[in-house]
Amino acid sequence: MSKVKFIFCTHNHQPIGNFGWVFEKAYQLSYKPFLNIISKHSDIKWNLHLSGILWEYLEKEHKEYVKNIKDLVENKKIEILSGGYFEPIMSSIPDRDKLGQIEKLTKYLKDKFGSNQANGMWLAERVWEPSMAKIFAKSNIKYTVLDDCHFANAGFNIDKLNGYYTTEEEGYKLNIFPISQKMRYLIPFSNVEETIEYFKYLIKESPIEDPVVVMADDGEKFGMWPSTYKHVYENKWLHNFLTALEDNSDIVETATFSEILELKKSSQRIYLPCSSYFEMSQWSLPFDQQENFEKVLSRNTCDIEAKKFLRGGFWRNFLVKYEEVNNMHKKMLYISDKLEYLKENDKKSFKKAKDFLYAGQCNCAYWHGVFGGVYLPHLRNSIYSNIIKAENCFNKSMFKKPFWNIFDINCDNQDECLYESKTQNIYVSAYCGGSIFEWDVFKINYNLLDVFTRRYEPYHKMLKENIDKAVIADDNSQVQSIHNDVVKVKEFGLEKYLVYDNYKRASLIDHFFLCDVEYDACVFGNYQEKGDFVSGKYEVKLVNMRKFLKKQAKLSLCRYGNVDGKNVKLVKEIFPLINGYHVDYSIKNNCSDNFEIYFAPEQMFAFSAKTGDDAGHLKNVEVWKRYDDYLKIEVELKLSEKCDLFVYPVETVINSDNGYERTYQGTAVIPLVRCSIEPGKDRKFSMETVVNFK
Repeated sequence: MSKVKFIFCTHNHQPIGNFGWVFEKAYQLSYKPFLNIISKHSDIKWNLHLSGILWEYLEKEHKEYVKNIKDLVENKKIEILSGGYFEPIMSSIPDRDKLGQIEKLTKYLKDKFGSNQANGMWLAERVWEPSMAKIFAKSNIKYTVLDDCHFANAGFNIDKLNGYYTTEEEGYKLNIFPISQKMRYLIPFSNVEETIEYFKYLIKESPIEDPVVVMADDGEKFGMWPSTYKHVYENKWLHNFLTALEDNSDIVETATFSEILELKKSSQRIYLPCSSYFEMSQWSLPFDQQENFEKVLSRNTCDIEAKKFLRGGFWRNFLVKYEEVNNMHKKMLYISDKLEYLKENDKKSFKKAKDFLYAGQCNCAYWHGVFGGVYLPHLRNSIYSNIIKAENCFNKSMFKKPFWNIFDINCDNQDECLYESKTQNIYVSAYCGGSIFEWDVFKINYNLLDVFTRRYEPYHKMLKENIDKAVIADDNSQVQSIHNDVVKVKEFGLEKYLVYDNYKRASLIDHFFLCDVEYDACVFGNYQEKGDFVSGKYEVKLVNMRKFLKKQAKLSLCRYGNVDGKNVKLVKEIFPLINGYHVDYSIKNNCSDNFEIYFAPEQMFAFSAKTGDDAGHLKNVEVWKRYDDYLKIEVELKLSEKCDLFVYPVETVINSDNGYERTYQGTAVIPLVRCSIEPGKDRKFSMETVVNFK
């Protein structure tokens, strides 16, 4: 009699930089109880992938988990998959780093669990591009696992997928197992009987003997996702499911990937297009098109055939959708290239720097879906921290003199200006308001301008439309998939914070306000911008580029623009200091009338947390300071004259796995410099921003 060959695979991962208590919570709620229960079912075979980040944590904090996995390996009850050690989106990193990431995790697994492991690999977020087949094959990887929607995108009927398929790139072969979306949604959210009935359906409908079906998904949904611990463990869903598999051994049998490779021939040669799992294709679309796509989906809910042919966007579009993602990504590529020079000259430093670089390639902060992703500052901070540590290794070995470097680092066909020294980096965008968009302080390995701009997200519409029906999030609600329409909030009143910026948050953004501008109007974006300098293009001039006395390595930025209909010339000159920068402003009235206005050069600081000092209209200030207890630094802003300051936190509203919540992104500090300028005259103003280490 025919049997379903069921491949049960879980993927466990926590991002680099995540809080220690989150690692421990995931272990206690998901990884540990799952292993304890599945170990008691001796007839069940299991497939497992853990990122290197998580293996490191378990080796340090829970050696018993690693030992128990090793016992299952020795008893041939589990197969362990390799992948990128720090869980990068493989298509987003250089080929040399792809090979290095896979080699690092594969070596760890083979050393720990034996040479018969790590023949397959987990592909982070299942982001597939055809060229990766060659890299994986060169890494001695025999197979990977992708979603059935990848196959649908290539024109396959997903109801008839079976076994595994073979693709190639330049003759390098790779086997691919399709993941059943049906199984991903059944397990563990539906009752056990429904899943068993689906196995019976597969036997009945399959044209071949012993059909193969794969359920491969996040292990965290077995206990870590909201409300699932009670469902999976306290209500014994997992135990009952595994027992049902054993009781129905006449129709279903668990297997490992490698067993199927040995038992069955490849079903077919295939070529899959660039794609990921279906939900990711929705999230990667531009904001307006994401909403349109969701409308199309809703119209075709009942038309299963139509949905098979629908596909959304492409993962790399996150580099367009969020400028902050692109900045991180291009910084990572720049440092990866730098390390190639280090590799040839200082192999010891290169080895250390390489691991920092790999950690900075962890995928979770490079995109945004139903979880926080790029919106979570602690994840972005960790990415920057590791990339800066890698750069620090380079600097200690090879750096000679500070210099201004002008080139197109963002790959947008516009040159940026980058000041590099042994103590700091200052990144300046002349074509986007002449702003500083990155400020790396090497002593603390921190980007003090890692601030996220407030943007509209399609799920904000659901919050607005259901604000009266919103409920406070808790872990006791009925179990459900994370892909649902329930509106849960961490606090009431979130609609007040659905504020959207019309410019990229950065430092030295040059505002012009009317003199009656109010604090709240500035905070919530209700003010009137009277100038065209915020996002305007500035002309660049380097002065004494090769002479590095205190005030000679300066970058001069100039723009002729309009303020309240009047022609104005604005010049700002940036002088790098040891750990900071000095800026001289000159505002010249080029028209025949006097004008009176507030000049307001915005500064942004990505502190580690919000404090009570982050809000207020401060009067007659000449020096502003803010201490960061976690970073052990003090940021000091010195003004050339006393003036008022608007200081406020920039906060976003995101939909996390457990409900809508506010997230602190950074602190805006805006001096209000009153300008009354006669025709042909100019107004001078200076400010100095430094970091003091405590």
